[in-house]
Amino acid sequence: MSSSTPPPPPEPAGPSRRTVLASAAGIVLAAPLAAACGGADSGSGGSSGTLVVNATQGQLVRNFNPFAPQPLHPTHGLLYEPLFHFNAAKAGVVHDWLGTDYRWGDDGKRLTVTLRKGVKWSDGKPFTAEDAAYTFQIAKDNKELNQYAYPLDTITAQDDHTLVLTFTESAYTKEYFLLGKSKMLPKHIWSKIPDAKKKTDINANPVATGAWKVKFVKGTTMELTARDDYYFAGLPHFRTIRYVSFSGNNAFLASVAKGKIDWAGGFIPDIKKNYLDKDPRFDLVNTPMSVAFFVPCAARGVTADVNVRKAISAALDRDFMSKSVYGGYAPATNPMALLLPNFQSVLDPSLKDTEFETGEAAVAKYLKAAGYAKSGGGWAKDGRKLSLTLTLVSGWTDYVSVGQMAKQQLKKYGIELTVKGVSVAQFTNAQSTGRFELLLSNYGYTPDPRAYYDQLLNSAVAPAIGETTNVGNYGRYRNTTIDKALSAIADTTDPAEQKPHYYTIQQEFVREMPLIPLFEQQNEIEFNGNHVTGYPTEENLYAGAAIWLDPDSGWVAARIKPAKSSK
Repeated sequence: MSSSTPPPPPEPAGPSRRTVLASAAGIVLAAPLAAACGGADSGSGGSSGTLVVNATQGQLVRNFNPFAPQPLHPTHGLLYEPLFHFNAAKAGVVHDWLGTDYRWGDDGKRLTVTLRKGVKWSDGKPFTAEDAAYTFQIAKDNKELNQYAYPLDTITAQDDHTLVLTFTESAYTKEYFLLGKSKMLPKHIWSKIPDAKKKTDINANPVATGAWKVKFVKGTTMELTARDDYYFAGLPHFRTIRYVSFSGNNAFLASVAKGKIDWAGGFIPDIKKNYLDKDPRFDLVNTPMSVAFFVPCAARGVTADVNVRKAISAALDRDFMSKSVYGGYAPATNPMALLLPNFQSVLDPSLKDTEFETGEAAVAKYLKAAGYAKSGGGWAKDGRKLSLTLTLVSGWTDYVSVGQMAKQQLKKYGIELTVKGVSVAQFTNAQSTGRFELLLSNYGYTPDPRAYYDQLLNSAVAPAIGETTNVGNYGRYRNTTIDKALSAIADTTDPAEQKPHYYTIQQEFVREMPLIPLFEQQNEIEFNGNHVTGYPTEENLYAGAAIWLDPDSGWVAARIKPAKSSK
C-alpha cells in the first residue's frame, strides 16, 4: 500500500481490506508494483516504440462508452480505470490504482476509500472524490446503469481524496465490483450527458485517467498514444499501442506466426508447431481463469427446463472436445462450475468427487422427465421435435469446432442442434438481451469466489429478456435459494460462516444446472519476446495476461517494456 496518502478518518469498528479479502481466498497486500514490474524508474528511457496487439475481430467502431455492451477494448483499463487492481490471475492479490486504501465498517454497510493524490484527467483537470462520488451516483440514480446491482444508500465526497459509500444492506459480496471493476468517470464531462443517453453515447473522444489517449480509429486499426503526465512515474514504456483487428482466427494466425503481433490472445491450433516452434523468443502464457459454458436461456423456451439442460450435458463428451480442439490445454471442470484450484477453499467437501452424468441412459432419463418421448430417431413433446440452436462467434474457430462436435454428440442421442455462427456484435447483442436458446462462451476472470457466483447466478443483475446487461447471468436464471445464499455470504467476513452458503450454491448448481459447464477455458496469450518483455509469466503473474481482460490489460499495458533487441 502507498504511504503518501493519510489513512481515512476513524469510523465504526470493522474489517479493513486485509480482513475482508482474507475471507475469500487469503490476502496478499502487494506493493504498488511500479518497481516490481519496471514502472518506478524510467530505465527504458521513457516511453518509446510501438506495441502491436490484437484483441478483437472485424471493423472497429469508435465507441469508448464504458456502459455500452461492446465498447472498444481499451475502454476498460487502458483509458478508464478502477480504484484498485484485483489480480485476476491470483485470488486475493490487490494493488493500489486510483485508490490507496479502503476500509469497511458497520458490518459491510459502510465503505471508505482513500484516493490517490496528483491524478489528472487526460484534459488536465484533477481527479477528485467528487468524480468518484458522481460515478457511483450514476449507478444509484439509474437502475439500468447500476450494472452490478449495488445496494447504494448515501454517497459522500468527504474531502478531495476521501469517498464514503453507505449501503442499504451488507455489500461485502460487491467488493470486487465496487473497487476493481467500476471505472471512474469525470463529473465535468459525464454530467453533461443526459441520463437517457449515458448508455448509448459513443463517447468518441474519451477523457479518462488512464495512461493513454486515443489517436485514431480507422477500419481495422486503432492507435493510442502514451500520456506524458501519467501519475505512475516512468509509465508507460511504449509510446504507441496499435490495435489490429482480423476477420477471424485464420488471418490472425498468419500474422502472429510471422511475428507481426507483439501481444495477442487468440486460439492457435497445435500451438507448439504453429507458433512456439517458429521462433525461440515466441512465448506462451496459459493460465485458465474461466469456465467455458453452454449458456441456456433459463427464462423461457425448452432450455428453461432443468431436465433438458441436464440431458444436453449428459450427451456431451467433454474430454474429447478438450483433447481434439485444445490438445489437452483446457483442463476439466466440475458439475459445480467451481474454478479450481483458485477457489478450493470454498469447495463443498461432499461434492469433491462429483462427476457429470453422461451416456444414453442419463439422456433418456432426463428427457422423459421433461415430457419427451422417442419419435423417429429423435425426441418430441406435444408433437414438436426437440431442436435447439447454439449461437457462437463465427470467427472463433475453436468454438466453431466445439459447436460442431456438440452437434454430432447430441445427434447420437436424438437431440437436434443447429450451430449458428454470427459476428461478435451480433453475439454480444444476443447475450446482453437474453435472446438466445444456447450460447457458447466463457465466464469467470475474477479473483473472488463471491464475485464469481454473484456474476453467474445473482437474479438481481439479470434484467428481463430484451433489456440489456453486460455484467452476467445472461441466461436470466432465478433461484431464491441461491439469492439468499449470496446475501448470507455478503453479511459476514468469517470464512467459517460463509462456507455453508457456498456449499448451498454448489448444491443448487448441481441440482439445477443453470449453465452447462464444459471445461476450464484454455487461455492462450502469446508474446513476441523479440519485441516485448516485462509481461506476466507463470513465475510472475502480477496480473491476468490477456490483452482483452478488463481491467488487467490496462495494468499490464502500462508496465510491459520494449525488449532490448526491439527496434
